[in-house]
Amino acid sequence: MLPKVSKTKKKLILASGSRIRRQLLEGVGLEFQVINSNVDEDLLKKELHGRSFREQVSRLASEKARTVSMDNLEAFVIGSDNMCTIDDEIFDKPIDHEDAVNHLSSLSGEKHFQNNGISIFHEGKEIWSNYDVTELEMRKLSLQEIEDYLNLDKPYSACGCYHYESNGKDLFTSINGLESTVMGLAMEHLIEKLNQLGVVEL
Repeated sequence: MLPKVSKTKKKLILASGSRIRRQLLEGVGLEFQVINSNVDEDLLKKELHGRSFREQVSRLASEKARTVSMDNLEAFVIGSDNMCTIDDEIFDKPIDHEDAVNHLSSLSGEKHFQNNGISIFHEGKEIWSNYDVTELEMRKLSLQEIEDYLNLDKPYSACGCYHYESNGKDLFTSINGLESTVMGLAMEHLIEKLNQLGVVEL
């Protein structure tokens, strides 16, 4: 159970347009502003290609927070990024329905990982970085089950091509780690750090 925030004491910005990240922060009672970083993720991913997943998600999260922080020096800016991986392969957001079917077909019956990076910037400098990983095992899905799920949740903008917070949870036989990491923001670590920094009061 996540701790509830009784008071947000300092200006806080989420550098992400992600609906679920916003909902995760709202769910614990945080008061914050949303400013999309508009970082060119594709360009940055090309630059980071071949580096460890930890380094890639941490750098992407950091770049999002840094970009927004430069125009909002007084605020504490949160950047975050997720990568869905099996072995050495990264499953980015699907480009279309066919790609989504292929993603879920590849994950079906297999273990995979959701890698989450979080960065907090203040006054243009990174003051905290966090990396967390959760292992999930998806049950074996038929092609019809995959089509039915895609029609139900339409998770085309999701890393891994499922909405865990919605009906996607039913696709799995096991999860080892934080559910919030799967959803794109390792909340347990983030709230603890915001409390330590004096940004929030629990």
